[in-house]
Amino acid sequence: MNQDLFRYLPSELFTDILLRLPLENIASCKRVCKPWLGLIESDAFLKFHLSKSAPALAVSMPTRDSNWFNLFRLGDEREHKHKQDPIIKFNFPQASTIQGSANGLLLLKNPFIDCLYVCNPITREFVELHGRLTGRFCMGDCYGFGVSKISGQHKVVYLNPKYNEFHVYTLETGSSWRSIESASLSFRRCFSSVGALVNGNLYWLVSNDTQNPYICCFDLETEGFSTFSAPVKSNVGMLYTLGGCLCFSDDDPFNGDNVIWLLKETEPIEKCWCEVRHVTKDGPYLDIFVEDYYYGQDFYKRLQPIKIYRNGDMLTLWDESIFLYYSKRRSTLKKIDLFGKMDDDCYYINSVLLTPSFLSLKRNLGMKNVRSF
Repeated sequence: MNQDLFRYLPSELFTDILLRLPLENIASCKRVCKPWLGLIESDAFLKFHLSKSAPALAVSMPTRDSNWFNLFRLGDEREHKHKQDPIIKFNFPQASTIQGSANGLLLLKNPFIDCLYVCNPITREFVELHGRLTGRFCMGDCYGFGVSKISGQHKVVYLNPKYNEFHVYTLETGSSWRSIESASLSFRRCFSSVGALVNGNLYWLVSNDTQNPYICCFDLETEGFSTFSAPVKSNVGMLYTLGGCLCFSDDDPFNGDNVIWLLKETEPIEKCWCEVRHVTKDGPYLDIFVEDYYYGQDFYKRLQPIKIYRNGDMLTLWDESIFLYYSKRRSTLKKIDLFGKMDDDCYYINSVLLTPSFLSLKRNLGMKNVRSF
């Protein structure tokens, strides 16, 4: 009865047991003993856990006195009626907005001092990205964060339309900002300030003075650019990642509709846009939109699609202020407070899907000057 059964348990069985535990329990197991810590911090466990980890919703609601982040589980469509408690709640030490996520890491930007940070909410690590770009950020800049398909390198991308400059920062030992040449690519405006990550590529909606907006693609593996057309000619469209596909969300302020397109890719390089949603801001929940559409001065309100459920319903974030649940069967939008709501001193809601992982900035990526929060 006093035997340590885990000592004689095969490592693959022990790993399988740990993978079935909630995140907070796995984190507690790291503090039990050195063998458990070594197993959980191994590259093999990290890879297995990341492959089985379900996407969660990272929500930031910055206020005058705090910068709290919450991480929520995303259940199925039956659970959208029940208030949820966060898996993890933490206060990041710097004012920041979410600029992207990849493999459990968040890219954050401080809007006041123009600094970039990468953090892992699970390991509570973060690092500030230093370099020659410090102090050069300006309005209209574009950012992106993702993982290359073959090498598995984590990269931060910075595009500057004003100076026509492109830079990449690889998260690894001794890394710094590198300039990327692209003689054929030139644009004056970036509509999608945050790049949408899909299958190892980052996408932004851009334009110049002579053409309609088009889509700029950056391959994180080859570090090469390409461009292609948007599904419609629109100056109010936005790019997102939705259901593993590139999503073009087109808000029409004149009739109150939101049309959503998904990009389907076929071999070898053909691209086909497919219209999957036509969200009508109408019906019994019109009161949500009346003030802004009829009396507000900011005419363009964004409807950010977050998740499509199996029955066709969809979770969305409207105008960075209200979570809405779209019913496909009823073609209606309903306000929900599952993931929190704005208080009087809250500036906005910043949200992105994140796959929780135990990826360590210091141990796995070898980065220096890693701090804890």
